[in-house]
Amino acid sequence: MWETAFRFMVYDKAKLLGILFGIIISVFLIGAQMGSLEGIIKSSIGIVNGNEEYVFVVNNKSTSAASLVDLDTRVGNEVQSIEGVEKVYPVVVSVGNVKYQSGNTNYCVLVGVEDPDYAGAPKEYLPGSHFNDLQNEGAVIVDAGDLENMGNAKLGDYFSINNTRVYISRISVNNLGLGTQNIVTTIERARKLTNMSTNKVSAFLIKTNSNDPIINKRIANNITKSIPNVNAYTGTDFSDISKTYMETSSGIVIGFRILVAFALITGLIIVALTMYSSVNDRIKDYGTIKAIGGTNNYISKMIMTQSIIYSILGFVFALTLLYGLQYVMVLTNNAMGISPSLIVFLLVSTLIISVVSSYFSLRKILKLEPVEIFRM
Repeated sequence: MWETAFRFMVYDKAKLLGILFGIIISVFLIGAQMGSLEGIIKSSIGIVNGNEEYVFVVNNKSTSAASLVDLDTRVGNEVQSIEGVEKVYPVVVSVGNVKYQSGNTNYCVLVGVEDPDYAGAPKEYLPGSHFNDLQNEGAVIVDAGDLENMGNAKLGDYFSINNTRVYISRISVNNLGLGTQNIVTTIERARKLTNMSTNKVSAFLIKTNSNDPIINKRIANNITKSIPNVNAYTGTDFSDISKTYMETSSGIVIGFRILVAFALITGLIIVALTMYSSVNDRIKDYGTIKAIGGTNNYISKMIMTQSIIYSILGFVFALTLLYGLQYVMVLTNNAMGISPSLIVFLLVSTLIISVVSSYFSLRKILKLEPVEIFRM
């Protein structure tokens, strides 16, 4: 069956390449759109990005990591008394105006973290600096993806936040903001730069005495029940909540999904027409198979086998192109995610394009009577 199906495929190489091209382009476009969307959503989770090992304690009015409502600092003392809590790290998140040496301006999200552990700061950095440098006057961390917008700034360059001079002491990786620039510094400097009260924090990051997600979830639930007006989440849960909020409240997600739908429909049309043309060109061969005793069931299995082969080949080529695109995006410091769930989605999309497209060709063959081949 597989050998026969493959021979039918490679007989007309032009049609074979046309079908594969349609599948590859459609799946690649779907993957590129979904991967870019994953990168955008990742940029919207703020301090949760790379810090999922902590339990997050936030104001119960906070809807996501991108919209934190301030908490009283005394809440930290209450959290510290909860069983299972090992250490409490305050984090402040505020906004400011940035002015670069070039004269260009921008908005920034300023994240203040506490030394010496710097919980809430990015995890990945370019070589050439150390966390200790953050103790120097005016020291801040910027992301590599923002350097071009900063006039190709480099380590040690100065700029200003809210008319106060600061300099780049460290350069992070994969910490791009969504429409704004993420900048990290010490909690004291962040408060000073944005005039934030010393009695307020944006969130508490909790280090527990366990690495078990189930135990951490239990500790988070206990914090929520014990302390009024706060919600506590594991890092994974708060990440999911923030992503869901972004997906349901932003028109960006809807726009991307419309583009994905168009890519899927376009792929179906291209592949269906090419498959139909291929079958039509070889209708005598299929008729001959039926004339010598081939059943409709046999023909159906052969067409479905061809669809599966097209799917496998198209999926492998498209995924290879996507990983190449992701590599290029990383080189240009842009975010693009290819998660296991996206790979599964692309595989399902490939099968849908191939199998549904083959249905139209199959209908014509199944209606064909063997005697008709002698009239052609």
